[in-house]
Amino acid sequence: MKSRTGRQVPVAVFVVLAIAVSGCGGAQQAALPVGDRGPGMKPDLAMSVQLPVPRSFDLAHVEPQHFAAALGNEPIRIFEFVRDTVAFEAYTGLLRGPRGTLLALAGNSADRAALLGAMLAAAGQQVRFARGSLSEKDATDLVTSMWAERSRPAPAVPEAGSDDLAAAVTTLQTKTKRDTLLIRNQLKKAKLPKPDAGPSVATLVQETRPHFWVQVSRDGRWTDFDPSFANAIHGRSYARPEATFDTLPDALYHRLTVRVRVEEYTGATLGTRPVLTFSTRAADLSGRDLILAHMPENWRGPVTDLQSGIASAIETTGRVKPVIVSLEDATIGEIFQQRLKTGGIGGLGPMLSGKGTRKPVTLATAEWVEFEFVAPDGGRRTVVREVFDVVGKARRSASRGLSADEVRVRTEARGTLDLTQAIFSVFVSTGRIAAQHVPGHESEPAPVGEVDAREVLRRLHVAFLAVSDTLMARFARQGQGTVIFYPDSPRVQIVDLSTVESRHRVTLDLRRHAVRAATLTARPDDVFLARVVRGVANGTLERVLAEYATAEAQQNGELRLLFSTSTLFDRVETERIPTLVLPAESGRLDSGIPEETRARLQEETAGGYIAVAPQRAVALDGAPRLAWWRVDPRTGETTAATDEGLHQTTVGYTLQKNESTGRIHITTRVYVNGVARLGTEQSASFAAKSRQLGRIVRRIMQLEQQGRWFQLP
Repeated sequence: MKSRTGRQVPVAVFVVLAIAVSGCGGAQQAALPVGDRGPGMKPDLAMSVQLPVPRSFDLAHVEPQHFAAALGNEPIRIFEFVRDTVAFEAYTGLLRGPRGTLLALAGNSADRAALLGAMLAAAGQQVRFARGSLSEKDATDLVTSMWAERSRPAPAVPEAGSDDLAAAVTTLQTKTKRDTLLIRNQLKKAKLPKPDAGPSVATLVQETRPHFWVQVSRDGRWTDFDPSFANAIHGRSYARPEATFDTLPDALYHRLTVRVRVEEYTGATLGTRPVLTFSTRAADLSGRDLILAHMPENWRGPVTDLQSGIASAIETTGRVKPVIVSLEDATIGEIFQQRLKTGGIGGLGPMLSGKGTRKPVTLATAEWVEFEFVAPDGGRRTVVREVFDVVGKARRSASRGLSADEVRVRTEARGTLDLTQAIFSVFVSTGRIAAQHVPGHESEPAPVGEVDAREVLRRLHVAFLAVSDTLMARFARQGQGTVIFYPDSPRVQIVDLSTVESRHRVTLDLRRHAVRAATLTARPDDVFLARVVRGVANGTLERVLAEYATAEAQQNGELRLLFSTSTLFDRVETERIPTLVLPAESGRLDSGIPEETRARLQEETAGGYIAVAPQRAVALDGAPRLAWWRVDPRTGETTAATDEGLHQTTVGYTLQKNESTGRIHITTRVYVNGVARLGTEQSASFAAKSRQLGRIVRRIMQLEQQGRWFQLP
């Protein structure tokens, strides 16, 4: 399958998939020509800029001031750089900010103005911002330019690579194909509603007409710097100023609030309360990570020396407080009781119920992290990530509470999550991670001394987004229009590093990864299918990167067998287990599926989703496990889902503040029989492998550039 330029389109699956949703089509939009006036037609110029700092895989070099310095701090060169390398994308509000727009090499007029303003200010210029309204024709030209083919480098000569690199790429290709076809066949059984075609061109044009640009003070007057079109020149604007601002209005920004909430058992009653709230503009977190940790109640903040950090981590009373570490600060929440510290367990039941003269003890039975996204128009969306839940989905769905003895048994059971030994890296992205920013070298020098877990986890985030956002940026099938994908609201993904029974574990959780799908000419069912393929490819990529990064650690026995939707369907294929479409075929589910898993499935399908799932669980690591592909029957958005609600860990850690840089780091420490291991030998191979993730990113990019990453006969 070829694009209009003759380049192989990455996904040729649509010819096969079209059968899956026959009868659910819709009217095709009137054909519009692809615009050629838009900005960002030369994004690969970003690769040739000689930065004053080294390019690193964690993208620390992608900052406006570094690029401004590389351009000699010359205003005209900076203006031309933004005009030529940063494309236009339609959405509302100020989402990405300067860094997020530079990371994506794309943004709407407000974000592009924010980037240009930041670069010019870093170059010593006095700037302000102007707002006006584009004509409908100019707005339409910008919108249609989103489908234009941008310049691309000539494909690099593929490297021979190692066996594990070749295996990773093969897995991505073959498993994506397998599960895409599986979903196609299963969707034949489902009666799908009319699919959502995504935003209309008229909607995109309406979003584009509010227009922002930069004005620079030159020789006592304000000069327009509006790089909105390919032929833009400084001194010219495309709208009449209706207002000017020293800074862009705060009301324009998308906001993200992270809220930690606990459920507590007190004298046979359950209640919930928030124990930590962290709120900021999404743009301020673009391409950055947050660390969620839980510290003992006697912890007072980031420590400055190793000894006090270890002491703080060891001294525990069962009472903890959540901590969110951002770029250079820590937000500390309220204390709650997760475990009871006592000399024996015989008296715990009466302590919980408050029998006799004792007052009932309050004990946490569940914890959730809520991510609330607020758009500039006031629209709100919340997604929830379970941290732990001793009650369980099954008991909750049946509205059956726990007795004091049940709380005691479940809280003190072996394997119950100890919050002081868990670390979660939350990565926020507001736009794509452009492949141009990823360094081309294969690996970086191994670190000396202790491993910084925050750095390791951040590399997994960046690797996933750099590959996903490139491979799944656009899809087409022969004779039909192109569907493009881009973020129009914040995305959140979580990586946690943990250990179970002295073996480390890494999990990548795409907690909120939806992006906008838009088309000029494709039919609604083509958009539906594009979303299916994107979801399956992301679910498979999640598995591939984790396996590649942990291959040596698994061989050395340091890591548990990784579990994902894709790996479970390996067993489904090998054992020829029938697959079902739920909820329609729920009656055919095997009776041996665990109660908790069945409750999770029921919760998913009760929310309106379709689940493509195996008929029975499979045995992995001695336990019955289940996973499924979750499909939104209206949009086609597909997500890899598993039966896990939390990840049980035994990782020790401490928070340290580097006094020379002011940065807070998370350094892993593994505790064995109460003794701190400072060398972290168990995590060394995993950390070393994570520094080679650039190799797999580059190899997949080569395949995509050559049109060979994913094809079906």
